[in-house]
Amino acid sequence: MRLKVKLPSIDNHGQAVILLVVTVPLFLILIFKTLTFSRFIERKIMLQNGVDASLLTSIEILADGLNRLSRLNKTLVHLHGLLVLAQAGKLASPGAGLLTEALLRRMIQATALKQDIIKKSTPLFAFEKAMIIARKNKTPHLIFTPPLFHYAIQRRPPQNGLPSPYEFLPHFSNSKNVSVRGFLYRGATRAKATASLEGLSLYTTQWKGILRE
Repeated sequence: MRLKVKLPSIDNHGQAVILLVVTVPLFLILIFKTLTFSRFIERKIMLQNGVDASLLTSIEILADGLNRLSRLNKTLVHLHGLLVLAQAGKLASPGAGLLTEALLRRMIQATALKQDIIKKSTPLFAFEKAMIIARKNKTPHLIFTPPLFHYAIQRRPPQNGLPSPYEFLPHFSNSKNVSVRGFLYRGATRAKATASLEGLSLYTTQWKGILRE
């Protein structure tokens, strides 16, 4: 007579439920972390683009202002030279009779006034334009170092009681490199960029703004 041994049945249903309960939350957490990281990268790229565009715009405006100041500097040098000749009675070239000493003085003052307007307005315009570009790129908070509010230049001592060309202040080299930091979401997302003004003197019109890596 053979005995039949009945083995206990194994119910895998309960194990599958436990595995599902453990796996699903982990899977959901992984998806959430992936989406969060993707949004962070997207915000980071958006912020960096905004910072780069703002800085590049502002540095190009500053370079253009230096080029205009340089052109007017050369004009001032030329006018002062003509004034010296007029005072010495040596202004004898064709048509030079129209350039009287009084007229040359007025021309020098008018040229210097143009320079003063450029010197005061261009850095402010550069800052304003940078902020407009930043807002368009959803980059609301920017900090410039040094601040974009003035050129580090001054006039040379007057000649004949009249304005002379501009020259660099001793710390101008510290102002050639401009950096900016941008912030989003209370500083949780940050980006920075650096640019520089490239040029030799205030008598050349080769100034340009270069965005650094």
